[in-house]
Amino acid sequence: MNQRIARLQSMMAADGVEGLLYATSANLQYFLDDTTFPWQRTMDTGGVDGVLIDGKDISSSGASHFLNMPDLLLYVPAADEPMLFMTPQRARTMEHIQMKKRIDYFVMLPERVGEVIKGKKRIAYGESCGAYLKDRVIGETDSSIEAVPGERYGELLRRIKDPGEIQKLRRVAAFTDETMGIIVKHLKAGVSSNQIEDLIIRLGVEKSLGDIPFPPTCRYVHTGSPESEDLDGHDENAPMEEGTSVGFDYGYVMDGYCSDFGRSFYYGKNKDASDGYKALMEAQLRLLDAIKPGIPMSLCFNSLYATMSQFSQEKWLRKYGDFGLMGHQIGIDVHERPWLHTDQTAIFEPGMVMCIEPKFWRPGVGFMRVEDMVLITETGCESLTKFDRELFELG
Repeated sequence: MNQRIARLQSMMAADGVEGLLYATSANLQYFLDDTTFPWQRTMDTGGVDGVLIDGKDISSSGASHFLNMPDLLLYVPAADEPMLFMTPQRARTMEHIQMKKRIDYFVMLPERVGEVIKGKKRIAYGESCGAYLKDRVIGETDSSIEAVPGERYGELLRRIKDPGEIQKLRRVAAFTDETMGIIVKHLKAGVSSNQIEDLIIRLGVEKSLGDIPFPPTCRYVHTGSPESEDLDGHDENAPMEEGTSVGFDYGYVMDGYCSDFGRSFYYGKNKDASDGYKALMEAQLRLLDAIKPGIPMSLCFNSLYATMSQFSQEKWLRKYGDFGLMGHQIGIDVHERPWLHTDQTAIFEPGMVMCIEPKFWRPGVGFMRVEDMVLITETGCESLTKFDRELFELG
């Protein structure tokens, strides 16, 4: 049995959890310690919270659509060998997984899992396909079983990356840097943001990558135009012209691990845009210098805001609500907890990999983003994304 599952079982036993169910998700990939099987990202396989049918919220009703009904389930008991429940089609792609398996048809999986959990008192379940696990599998097996959320077990164990995971994150970060170098060469008059986004996707396909973590964004803002007052005002099919800011947000999935990255450029020259970018990048660099193990993550917004203030640019530092959200952890999922915001009490720990992403939005001038994947080390931090920070003005 692998060490990850042994640690998981220790946590479960301490909480009085007799068993845990994970559907296809980052947690399942992590505990199988295998990146070769394909699965849809959590944003598409998660629970049905907030879904309305005929105006009725079905979050707790157990209703679900196909994406919420997985063909692969991992069951981990607190003190025994784990088991995979899967369809025959899924089994053919997972013959190499050395774990006890129960293979049956899709419609029979809840009943087969029920045979194993019946009589238990407390079963935990993951967020991915959560309504299906809680209501269809656990609830219909035995209504006396206490079903409790179990996502946090995997999240806590995934928080600190092991050397193998860090190496995979280095690789996907390096590939993302490489693609930025290719993409910049295509930023010329006449090309649309939609064409650039298609290029980002095509570069992943050409590398035979199995997935991207989210739709890529190449955001244009044409300085001084009527649509420049609206962050989403630019037509994706409109050609680039002199006086356009370009903000990127994109990533790839390589060997089961994600990248998330941003850089910004300006086609032409504009002092307001240039001054804003210099302040934003300087704020990022000063923050990276300040990050050390043991420092609270709430530092991020406060540090970025302080530097932007020194450049008289703090007014344009984009934040969300009152939380000063400035990033998140990354790994198998592109957005992993903890998030970086002013109310965050978590501290930086060696082995974490964070995405730090300050943004500049000045209506009428432009939008800019700097986002780096950052490894927390024993003494500070290391940026895994290293694309040229000086390059800004193009054309």
